[in-house]
Amino acid sequence: MSEETLNQIREDMARIAKRLFERGLIAGTEGNLSVRLERNRLLITPTGVNKGMLKKEDLIVINQYGEVIEGNGQPSIESAMHVVIYQHCPKINAIIHAHPSFTIALTLVGFRLDYPYLPEAAILSPIGVAPYSTPGTSEVAESLISLLPRCRTIILERHGAVTLGKDLNEAFNLMDSLEHMAQICWAARVISPINPLSPSQLNRLKITEEGD
Repeated sequence: MSEETLNQIREDMARIAKRLFERGLIAGTEGNLSVRLERNRLLITPTGVNKGMLKKEDLIVINQYGEVIEGNGQPSIESAMHVVIYQHCPKINAIIHAHPSFTIALTLVGFRLDYPYLPEAAILSPIGVAPYSTPGTSEVAESLISLLPRCRTIILERHGAVTLGKDLNEAFNLMDSLEHMAQICWAARVISPINPLSPSQLNRLKITEEGD
């Protein structure tokens, strides 16, 4: 990979990190992003840095064992999760882990966003739901394995969400869409219980998508 390409990826990561912060999908030093590089290397965000103020020079290159190859500081405490996802998902090149507020809040009351309440859910489907695991430990990576590579959108109970994309823009759009859907479901649930789409409606939606 050329230095020019790597520099562009660094700029893209800093840009997307800022968008996550501005959209309220992360706060403080929360969240982490990574991009798959060649030769079993990952570019990942550092731990303890506010992503809204992230600089491209802050980013760290690690290998498939989570060891630092280039950069200062320490990689994200969730780096093991990123490594495991890439190992199980050869077509995925970018990962975002964020803490979207409405998505997390709904997991606290047992509301299942993996049910197809809105047609837009088809974009995120299938949505995986991983049971609670201690943040920053190998438990997080282990909780995802059964959902990979089938799911590109995964809700982490009481913790946040992980989205996987062919690039950072796709991963960001999945995260943004998930939280938007959570906000709609939250607002509707305040008024009344809501039901998912019927099997017939889902089938028609599938046919429409295939026709596109």
